[in-house]
Parts: sequence; structure tokens; C-alpha cells
Amino acid sequence: MAEQESTNEQITGARRLVYFAAERTLMAWVRTALGLMALGFVIDRFGLVLHQIAPDAGAEHHSRAFSFWAGTIIVLVGAVMALVAALRYWRFASDYRHDRTHTTRPGHGILMGVVFTIVISLVGFVVATFLLTVSD
Repeated sequence: MAEQESTNEQITGARRLVYFAAERTLMAWVRTALGLMALGFVIDRFGLVLHQIAPDAGAEHHSRAFSFWAGTIIVLVGAVMALVAALRYWRFASDYRHDRTHTTRPGHGILMGVVFTIVISLVGFVVATFLLTVSD
């Protein structure tokens, strides 16, 4: 009898650890999404800074439009990232509470991370290319 109670406590403890790990993962995705949204805001405002520093530059209108769109895209990627993370956590928590662990695919989270990383990398390359062309 005591052995069975000990086993049940271990299972309950292990389930809590898995649930807390899922919460930590959600918080990591939320922090990353907030960081992206803040970066997008900074990039958007960077066009205004360029305009204030060199108002007579020939590319001022172009730089403001570019920084607006680049910043907006990064903010949107951050917002989508937060939404996807919330939906994934909601699904996991629901499945986990009802002991339906077979519906959660571990590879989906890896794919989501890779997709977001590629999108942000592409935006970073575009921003870097723009900054190199504006400085010339």
C-alpha cells in the first residue's frame, strides 16, 4: 500500500514538472515575441531618427517608408509568434489535463522555431542591406 502511494506521488510530481516545463516554454516564447515587437518598434522609429539627423538627405522619404514597413513586419511576426505560442500551450494544457498526450507532436515546436528564425533572419538581411545602401 505504501509502495503504491509512493508511485502515485512520483507520477503526480513528474506530471507537475512537465506542466511547469510547458509554462516555462510558453514564457520563453512570450519573451521572444515581446523582444521582437520592441525591436520592430525601434526599427520603425529609426527612420524618424535618420530624418532628424539628416533632413536634407536624398533618401529620407525612402528610409522612413522602409523602416516603417520593416518595423511593422517584425512587430507582426512577434504578435503571430505570441499567438501561436498561446494556442500551442492551450492545446497542450487541455490535452495534458485530459491525459491525451498522444495528440501533441513534439516536432511542431521545432518547426515553428525554425520558421520564425528564418523569417527574422531574412528581415535582418534586408534591413542590413538597406542600411548599407543608405550609408553610401
